[in-house]
Amino acid sequence: MDLDKYIQDVKALQARAEEFDEDAPGAVQEKIKVLTKAHTLAGRVSAQMDADYAKIYAFRKITYAQAKDKAKTGDKANAAELAIINLRMAEAQAKGLKSFWNNEFKSIAETIYELRLRVRVDMHTLGGGD
Repeated sequence: MDLDKYIQDVKALQARAEEFDEDAPGAVQEKIKVLTKAHTLAGRVSAQMDADYAKIYAFRKITYAQAKDKAKTGDKANAAELAIINLRMAEAQAKGLKSFWNNEFKSIAETIYELRLRVRVDMHTLGGGD
């Protein structure tokens, strides 16, 4: 998976969606189509960020246990904590990216939902629906 390409595409699709004049005929439907593509890609990015976070978390836990086991005597927990300092920082960064893309995925879905509701209301109000 080319994660950087997906991220660029999500941003480009969101920028494209913002360019639509929602008062123009058919613009909302086109905006929904563009955002649906962005939503699909954002879901893939979000899933990869979740996986990356889980891998770092697991690696930190394993490294901690190994460092604690290898420590001679004294404060084994402190020795293990010192062994995973960099992993904690990587984990924090991965968790931030995981949260960001999860929120982005949900936000796009909410925008699409709102636009679909607007289309339904407009069709009912302007289209003479019953």
